[in-house]
Amino acid sequence: MTRSIKAIFAVAVISLLFSSCAVYTARNIKTGTTMPDIVRLNLTLDDYEFVGVTEIEAEYHRYLGLITYVNTINGKPVSNNDNYVFLRGRKHIQVAGSRQLTKALYKAYKEFPDADFLMPTMSTAQVQQMFLGRKVKVSAKVKAYKIRK
Repeated sequence: MTRSIKAIFAVAVISLLFSSCAVYTARNIKTGTTMPDIVRLNLTLDDYEFVGVTEIEAEYHRYLGLITYVNTINGKPVSNNDNYVFLRGRKHIQVAGSRQLTKALYKAYKEFPDADFLMPTMSTAQVQQMFLGRKVKVSAKVKAYKIRK
């Protein structure tokens, strides 16, 4: 038994010694890249075309600061089938700090389907304090633009 363990150990040591004696050759070859360092796209206001403006709104109740019950979105009662429009830049853009307006933003998307940009320009929030909660009505104006060809 000890002879077999010694043989296995000897084979492991010999294979370790041979594997550590690898030859590495490095060459320094001068290369150049054809990729530009900076890419810039210059757009002015003349490159955009104004498509239209619309107003979106959402009305909801908030209880204990945790529970949110949405009453209406764009003046219509809320259904189980929700559509969302998320505005993204370098990170997620929240319209007026309210998740409910992402549901209401779908109205602007449906009104201006050929628009390239939806830009919320002004938002308001009306808060009515209640006992252990609040009633909130948020609204925003959204302008739609597209890029001229």
